[in-house]
Amino acid sequence: MSLLGSKSADKAAKAAAAPARGVVVEKPKANIYTVLLSLSLVAILIGCLCLYLEMRAYNFEFKARF
Repeated sequence: MSLLGSKSADKAAKAAAAPARGVVVEKPKANIYTVLLSLSLVAILIGCLCLYLEMRAYNFEFKARF
């Protein structure tokens, strides 16, 4: 006999023996905010690429001047 009683011990034993099952939830669809986030990422990447190409064209160097 357990400290919790026989009914509680039976429930605990059954819960321990059964495999854990998760809840199946449908993946949410992409909405307008997801599209805007993707567009902003693409715009930032294009901006970084343009900045790099511009710096390369003028041979910018980042050295300290003394």
